[in-house]
Amino acid sequence: MRGTDMAGLALFVVAAVVAAGPALPQMQPMGNTVTRALHQPYSVETFGAFRSIMMGGDFSAKVPLADVMARHPTAGVGALAGAVGEITIFDGKLIVNYGYAPPADTSSASAALLAMASVDGWQSVPVANDVAPEDIESFISIAAKTHGIDPTVSFPFEVRGNIGPYVMHVNAAPTNGEHGMGLPMAVTIQDKGDRLDGLVAGLYASLDLMGIATHGGERTHAHWVSLDMAKTAHLDRWGLKAGAFLLLPKPP
Repeated sequence: MRGTDMAGLALFVVAAVVAAGPALPQMQPMGNTVTRALHQPYSVETFGAFRSIMMGGDFSAKVPLADVMARHPTAGVGALAGAVGEITIFDGKLIVNYGYAPPADTSSASAALLAMASVDGWQSVPVANDVAPEDIESFISIAAKTHGIDPTVSFPFEVRGNIGPYVMHVNAAPTNGEHGMGLPMAVTIQDKGDRLDGLVAGLYASLDLMGIATHGGERTHAHWVSLDMAKTAHLDRWGLKAGAFLLLPKPP
């Protein structure tokens, strides 16, 4: 191919990429942090990355919670900077749970990891039968597809009702040791059981967000919330009990 033809092709590709800009992820500065804005139906944004915490213990502050809530997200799940607690946003309400006693001033708290999204409304899907922990992700995916949600994109979800069996934790402190596969990310306070009432906020992640918004190899990141919205914890493993309701976004 002649040089002029190659130059013309390159210009065409650049123009096409620019024209398609709104459909592509963008890196946007926000103070001293960077947010990855995904142009999908539910305004999904992520701060920090699970893989950075897992492999490097990176619990540094990525975004102030005050800045996050100024965006009025509907749902969100994440971890506090310094590995000292968990963050959940449920129906627009911020819930922060410290592993140990909270500091005297919590107004300047920041997230080391956060995935959040916004929806215009929810549709409720009744859970007719118990769903085992190993079937949760396929259950959410199938329910989403059945109710007009594309399961290849990231979307938030909620649960109201009983979950179980479950294993959950709250970060309490950094390990100050080595990090990597099979090693703990933080000092945690763990709880487990066969049945627990409450609420769940979560994100079902597209393939490109696995390892960023979720643990590697997982499609969901979910947090339990107490009925009074005073406590929250990261769900390491959880199932659903019959009679609960899965809330999915209304189709865009």
